[in-house]
Amino acid sequence: MKRTLSLFILFAVTIFVLWSTMNKTSEERLAQVPKNQRFVELFMETFKLTAMDETGAPSYTLNGERLEKFNNSDDTEIRKPVFHMLQPEKQWVVSADFALLNDKDETIMLKENVVMQQQNTEPAVTIRTPNMMIYTRTQIAKTKAPVEITQGNSQIHSIGMIYNNITSDLELSSDVNGYYLPFDQAL
Repeated sequence: MKRTLSLFILFAVTIFVLWSTMNKTSEERLAQVPKNQRFVELFMETFKLTAMDETGAPSYTLNGERLEKFNNSDDTEIRKPVFHMLQPEKQWVVSADFALLNDKDETIMLKENVVMQQQNTEPAVTIRTPNMMIYTRTQIAKTKAPVEITQGNSQIHSIGMIYNNITSDLELSSDVNGYYLPFDQAL
């Protein structure tokens, strides 16, 4: 009798456990997403972000069509990003088709049709390249890809560049060629 009672209790507990795990609601099942499955944690449509420097002044703004932050990555994906470097007297607008923003590394990797254009200057300097990495804290932009720099009728080509927005230093890496026309002689 004791053995039958123990067997009955074991059977009842087994049935209860099976019943409780099988009757989970769909919300409970969604809460148990496997860790290796990729999903969007955060997204924004038509957004604008402003980052402040150590003094509390705006350092840069970033806007775009769509922002997506995924659960399994430190990168935030951005479609049609427009990045504004806001250093006094040294303002640039950088646009691209796509970007990866990494807050941990303080970088923005701009990809496909990158155009960096100087603001508040005539004629403005325009830099075109397939991709560019911008270090947001130090305001350094760099690429190893081909670069085309234009200002008025002047044009310079290079493979790779490093631009420091704080010091206004531009370093062209290799295979530099082109022509520079002074502004008073430009057509």
